Amino acid sequence: MPVIKWFQKITKNNKRTTSHMHTQKRFFSLMLIPSYSSGKTRSIRISFSTLYIALFAMVAIACIMGFLHFQSRSFSQVVLEASASLEQTQEAFASLQEITEQEQSQLVEGIVSLLTDINDERTRSQEEMQQQQQDFLETLESIWLYTNDLEMRIRTYETYRQEIMTRLDESSHIPIVSRALNDMQQSQDYLLAPFNGLFEYPVVSPDFASGSMEQTIEPATGQMISLLAHSTSQTLSTDEAARYLVYYITMLELALEAQKELYSQLLENVSVVAPHIRRDRYGPQLLYWSYVRNILPRNTPVMITDVRTGTTFWINSFSHGNHADVFPVTAADTAALLRTRGGQWSWDTRPVWVHIGDRKVAASMNGMPHGGGGNRGNNMNGHICIHFRGSRTHNGSWHHERDHQNSVMEAYRADF
Repeated sequence: MPVIKWFQKITKNNKRTTSHMHTQKRFFSLMLIPSYSSGKTRSIRISFSTLYIALFAMVAIACIMGFLHFQSRSFSQVVLEASASLEQTQEAFASLQEITEQEQSQLVEGIVSLLTDINDERTRSQEEMQQQQQDFLETLESIWLYTNDLEMRIRTYETYRQEIMTRLDESSHIPIVSRALNDMQQSQDYLLAPFNGLFEYPVVSPDFASGSMEQTIEPATGQMISLLAHSTSQTLSTDEAARYLVYYITMLELALEAQKELYSQLLENVSVVAPHIRRDRYGPQLLYWSYVRNILPRNTPVMITDVRTGTTFWINSFSHGNHADVFPVTAADTAALLRTRGGQWSWDTRPVWVHIGDRKVAASMNGMPHGGGGNRGNNMNGHICIHFRGSRTHNGSWHHERDHQNSVMEAYRADF
């Protein structure tokens, strides 16, 4: 800016001088130029203002050239420093590249090692998963076998119990047996009510080798295990199948305990009623005379067993009034009857069994022939009397009727 102001000032002064000296011009001869054509010389005149401008321009150019010279030297120094820095950078880059190549090599080796480890780990994981799957299937197989065993034991208890209940029902006409059946039915309703419908599904065998089922059922144990073994069935989710299986096994265990309890109660009841059933089926029966008079055959040989001695003989019954009037069939039968009396006829009562068909009916017999109705050829004149439960004498003797009823009960309680 100062140079420009100085130049403007000089120019202004030159203009003044020019205007002032328009009548008298001043020039500066710069140099002579020979003319070869005419042999003369010429001079170039330059005005002072022009000369000043030229001088100023030369000074400015010199300054600029000096500035550029110094700048070029500074730039050269910068270039040299940049070159040195560039060389250092190149050396550092080469070193870094060498280090990078080593690191890349190490990195590649590390990646290869890592991939190898990953593959090995994946292989181990696959083997572990396969082993876990195998262990899982083996566990499921054990669970299925355990569940199947529970179901089989429950069904076995139920089958045996129902068979015994059916046999007892055949003797339900015996009061004590009827009461036992009612008690057992109440216990069954109470203990088995929580398990109604639990055992109404079929049982199938899963193929644990392939983790599938030959068939699927709903919602039995087989399907639960099939779902847990990753079968194709989608009826229930795996979690739901596991929860149901645990619930089902728990219910089976409780049901088995209930069946054991019922079976134990049944055995206790059987031990109580068995003598009554055995007596009812094979032993003497305590039947009232009002019933026996209709089943005791007339004029047909019927076998009699003396309870105290076990002696047997045959009689014929011919009158069914207040009691049965009978006589021995043959002389041998009369002799056997007399032996039970010690060889002496008497009115004493003795417990006997009257065999009517396949029944043994408890009865009482006196040993004194009386009245008519005898059989010629049996060595006995008249007849004797056989009393049953509730029968009466002809003369209404209370003591004699009591003796007969006591003998009837002795015949009933006798060991058959």
